[in-house]
Amino acid sequence: MAFNRQLALYGRAGVMSACAVLAVVGMEAGKMAVAAAIASAAFAWSWIHLWLANASTLRPGRLLALDLAVMTALCLSQRLTVPDAPTDHGSTWILVSLNFTAVAYQLMQPPLVAILATLWLCCADLAGATLHPHQELTDVAYSLGWVLVNIVLAQAVVRLVFGESRAADEAADRAARARRQGEAAEARCAAEREHLAALHDTACATLLIASAPWASMRPETLRAQAASDLVRLRTEQSAAGEVDLTVELAAEVAAHPLRATTLFDPDLGTVWRPAAAALRGGLGEALRNVERYAGVGAVRVTAVRTRHTVVVTITDSGVGFDTARVPAQRIGIQRSIRGRMASVGGRGTVESRPGCGTTVRLEWPRG
Repeated sequence: MAFNRQLALYGRAGVMSACAVLAVVGMEAGKMAVAAAIASAAFAWSWIHLWLANASTLRPGRLLALDLAVMTALCLSQRLTVPDAPTDHGSTWILVSLNFTAVAYQLMQPPLVAILATLWLCCADLAGATLHPHQELTDVAYSLGWVLVNIVLAQAVVRLVFGESRAADEAADRAARARRQGEAAEARCAAEREHLAALHDTACATLLIASAPWASMRPETLRAQAASDLVRLRTEQSAAGEVDLTVELAAEVAAHPLRATTLFDPDLGTVWRPAAAALRGGLGEALRNVERYAGVGAVRVTAVRTRHTVVVTITDSGVGFDTARVPAQRIGIQRSIRGRMASVGGRGTVESRPGCGTTVRLEWPRG
């Protein structure tokens, strides 16, 4: 969409500039001064319009209204800017400028707005041609018909390109989601393998030794070994099962002095305990960073659960920073956020710019 917009803006500015220069060259000597003044105004507006669009100093609706006013005046000036000699209307610089402007609207504006704006300019061009003493209305109507054909083709191309782009985005999203779900499943399997290994190394080994006919383990030694095994198994078991994610996140938010606006999806439910620990840990690190560096006392925390993913977002309006310039020795983002989420098959991202605040996004794919 950004590429289409830039293509429309620069393409239109270039074409209108060329048309304005050629308009002066092709004008009769008697109208040269007036035509040059109008062509110079059109030339200047084409680049002013480009600057205003890129600078975002005007709202899009106001910029469109101003552009329509300028183009309407240009269409109505044909008596002063088009030679008196009989000329094919389709080759006049006014219609060429109108044509490219109409196509540019199809790339930049919503479909209905673009079509209505083009119809308005066609009516203005028809009125301007009517005021010209040497323009045939049948020729004008034929030329404007081709303008309408061009905007229909432009709309078809835009819809085709956008449709294919959305399909490609969705396919990439599905592939990334499948990859993250696979990583999460692998992390679960690794946790289960660790638990089974701990079970083998502790309780099973102790029971085997105690039951062996040749064993001579003293009762107090057996009790001490069994107690040690129980402590380890309880520690391992704490990483299994599921916990209420809302409770975990709310507890982490409450542990920080920030004024937090929270919005938690009522359907968050329970998640795998290691994933909940990673999400809570990443949230805690993000909140600590806000306390230390953001220069604000408020933060917004949201948590949503879709069919495929749990997403926790932490947003502040603080001073922000350049993520590309974070020193390598600062491990908070790399390990406490990104690394922690990657360890459970999730993903942590940090978006920030100086003066624009920071957004931390923690994602964990549901299995």
